Amino acid sequence: MKKVVIIGGRGKVGGYLVPMLIESGCSVTNVSRGITTPLIQNKAWQQVTQLNADREAEGFEQIISSLSADIVIDMICFESSDMEKLMESLSGKVEHYLVCGSIWMHGKSEAVPVREQESRNPLEHYGKQKSIMDFTITNRFLDSGFPGTIVHPGHIVCPGDIPINPQGFKGLSAFEKIRNGEPVYLPNFGMETLHHVHAKDVAGVFFSAIKAGKLAFGEGFHAVSERAVTLTGYAGEVASWYDRVADIFYEPFDVWKNRFSSEQASTTFEHIQRSPSCSMEKAKTLLGFTPAYTSFEAVRECAASFGF
Repeated sequence: MKKVVIIGGRGKVGGYLVPMLIESGCSVTNVSRGITTPLIQNKAWQQVTQLNADREAEGFEQIISSLSADIVIDMICFESSDMEKLMESLSGKVEHYLVCGSIWMHGKSEAVPVREQESRNPLEHYGKQKSIMDFTITNRFLDSGFPGTIVHPGHIVCPGDIPINPQGFKGLSAFEKIRNGEPVYLPNFGMETLHHVHAKDVAGVFFSAIKAGKLAFGEGFHAVSERAVTLTGYAGEVASWYDRVADIFYEPFDVWKNRFSSEQASTTFEHIQRSPSCSMEKAKTLLGFTPAYTSFEAVRECAASFGF
């Protein structure tokens, strides 16, 4: 029986990954600052050991190391320095360390779908840290054989969590307007892209990397659906749920943004300036993993949980 420690395992991805681990025969300890209820309920959680610990507290790395896990899964690491401190503490003591990255390690794409090693021009601190983490995972394996893997999710969706909508921000208003046959306004020409992924598929990439073992060491993998979607295509898909044709109007972003809050407009800008479209070929080739959900299927299941 493998002993697994997961840091921050009660989120969207952990809600699927932890039951996968339990059902495969692993013992699982979840480490978090407190106990929250996973969005996805599963009786497997009754078999999980909970350890309350704060990553910001001194000695956190030693706490994780002292648990003598075979596998450590780090879901909530946002600074490369935090990852490196934990890797140092685990060096020579763990069979496999996996950490959550982000497709935000890419900036603006030169060609799509983007492969993991391409367009490494992140636009802000978060993405830059995830890119550094990816390089560190590779370099530490090449230099010292450290058994690390990083998984880079896209826009994660699951039932009970509000998705990024066809207008490019988290919210249910666009779904309601499209359902009601009301006009929906999209920025520019609506050809910018989003790349959703079901949380179960992100968990699947992590689980497949664990099963692959050495093949996954030193590697980074995207975790997205097989194809990104345009804002226009997304709005049209939602309309099709109600046997409608979306009544779409387009406006230049600087005009469009005045219809929404500054936070909503800023979120949309962050998404459309990147317009992610990432490749899953590496996960298919090395891990044998193929996403179960398309972007539209993932979003529809999520939206249905809110009555859409």
